[in-house]
Amino acid sequence: MGNEVKQLLEFGPFRIDPEQRLLFRDQQPIALSSKAFDLLLVLVQRSGQVVLKDDLMKTLWPDTFVEESNLGQHVFQLRKALGDRSQDSSYIVTVPGRGYRFAQSVRILQPEEELVVERHTRSRVVIDEVDVNAPRLALPPTRRWANRNIAIAVLAGLIVAGYFAWWGYRSLHTASRERMMLAVLPFQNLTGDPDQEYFADGLTEEMITKLGQLHPEQLGIIARTSVMGYKHGDKRLDQIGRELSVQYVLEGSFRRAADHLRITAQLIRVKDQTHVWAADYDRQPADIVSVQDDVAMAVAQEIQLRLTPQQRANLSSPRVVNPEAYEAYLKGRYFWNKRTEDGFKKALDYFETAIAKDPLYAQAYAGLADTYVLLGGYGFEAANDAMPKAKAAALHAIQIDDTLAEPYTSLGLIYESEWNWVESEKNFKRAIDLNPNYSVAHHFYGDGYLSAVCRTDEAISELRKAQELDPLSLVIATDLAKRLCYAGRFDEGMKRFQDVLNVDPNYPQAHLYLSEAYTLQGRYADAIAELKKADLPGNPNFLWLLGRIYALEGRRREALEIVAQLENRSKQTYVDPGYIAYIYAALGEKELTLTYLQKAYEQHSVFMPGLKCERSYDPFRSDPRFVELVRKVGIP
Repeated sequence: MGNEVKQLLEFGPFRIDPEQRLLFRDQQPIALSSKAFDLLLVLVQRSGQVVLKDDLMKTLWPDTFVEESNLGQHVFQLRKALGDRSQDSSYIVTVPGRGYRFAQSVRILQPEEELVVERHTRSRVVIDEVDVNAPRLALPPTRRWANRNIAIAVLAGLIVAGYFAWWGYRSLHTASRERMMLAVLPFQNLTGDPDQEYFADGLTEEMITKLGQLHPEQLGIIARTSVMGYKHGDKRLDQIGRELSVQYVLEGSFRRAADHLRITAQLIRVKDQTHVWAADYDRQPADIVSVQDDVAMAVAQEIQLRLTPQQRANLSSPRVVNPEAYEAYLKGRYFWNKRTEDGFKKALDYFETAIAKDPLYAQAYAGLADTYVLLGGYGFEAANDAMPKAKAAALHAIQIDDTLAEPYTSLGLIYESEWNWVESEKNFKRAIDLNPNYSVAHHFYGDGYLSAVCRTDEAISELRKAQELDPLSLVIATDLAKRLCYAGRFDEGMKRFQDVLNVDPNYPQAHLYLSEAYTLQGRYADAIAELKKADLPGNPNFLWLLGRIYALEGRRREALEIVAQLENRSKQTYVDPGYIAYIYAALGEKELTLTYLQKAYEQHSVFMPGLKCERSYDPFRSDPRFVELVRKVGIP
């Protein structure tokens, strides 16, 4: 029987014969479909490189339009054929939102190393190209008896495997009743236009909100802040799963034209990278909300969420939006998430445009409320000016749609700024009831209301919940570290500060609050050194903290120079009087402290809720004027 020598590719225990289109493992051929073999060959030939989904689809189906989900199914079949334990991602690694990478090193065998394969083993093993007219080999009697014994053994094995499969399904079904975690990875912009990134980010955030409302007791959704860290990244799914502690990821992409929108979505189980579900949607732009509902319904079905009849009805009802209003809303959220003064001002313009296009667009009013709240909270606008606008927008949003968690969260902060403590807590709780997966509600409830009323343990508990839902959020991690230190739990708090700075050594908020933590411990030199690392010279937050440290350290002249800088700045722009009150309190200047606290009270300063718990004011608590201020603020 003649022999042939061919050039082969080798990886692990596998060898590929490209000419004969065969895959062998230990010299045994492995069944592959024609497309799966083509896919394997492309990946192997570009080993170590990320091969984009678009490139793979153009290579595999050059003259045919097919759904992207077909590619995912072929990847799944190929992994199965390779025996890939996908939780280890030993062969084909998914690069979320981009494509796939072959993770094994590949050798091109030299002639003396090449495998010699006899002709009778070279039958083409391609499952969709079977020669039905090929003659069947008759087995000799001994082979038939051997096969009979093998068949009996196989049957017994199948019975045992069936039992364990049933037991596994039962265990999985029982486990599915426990809370699962899912991450919506950033949608991929396939338009080729970088100006469409706002649309990709908006789709991601909208899907997070939609899925977060489905069945919060059974399904937790990772917040936007954490998943956006994977945008344009190439981390493996198993690594993402570990970092976010999720069992599933949803990834997607979009293409669109003026009158056409195409969205692709895939649900992937992290432990084995199985594509549980995939679909493509070709719709009009006005149908975007219905597409999100369809995706949410499909995800719920695949992971066996128990939806109420009302939820199913809501997701099944076709809904349309004004495309121009939706566009403006997404742009508003895009700029709002930048958390800068300029970003907030642009967000206001876009939210107002969305409302002008659709006066009944509740989410746009919610966005408007969120923006005014942070303009006031960040000190970019006087709280007296910003909060009434925020309140009007939030109430309008609720009047249109009282199922949104966002406006209730804003109202929690707004009523806190009004010192209406009963309504503040009521609205925070309502937001969490509506969407327990909304990390912002847990964050603001813990770091705002609960901290102000000195319910420290509850505040820390809410911040931990927020961090579970948004594990990569630096602001949540920093606020949790801050509250732990304020509670005197310095060991854990300082460690958490260090964890944040390990991720981003230049994160200003971490340096600012770590400086406060050092100040609380009387480590003033460390506090000043840490404060300078924030690199925010001239910023009011930087100045008042530095002035306070100088005062506590006994450097009175330097502290008063900081006060003078803040007073001069207040003549050009808004400066919260609370900043100056803190410095005078550290200097022990009772009269000046109370004078500036009175100004802060009149301007509804964001510092006023700290009157009850802030230890800087302990020396003044017996003064009738301070007692009266606390009474007016009404902190329970």
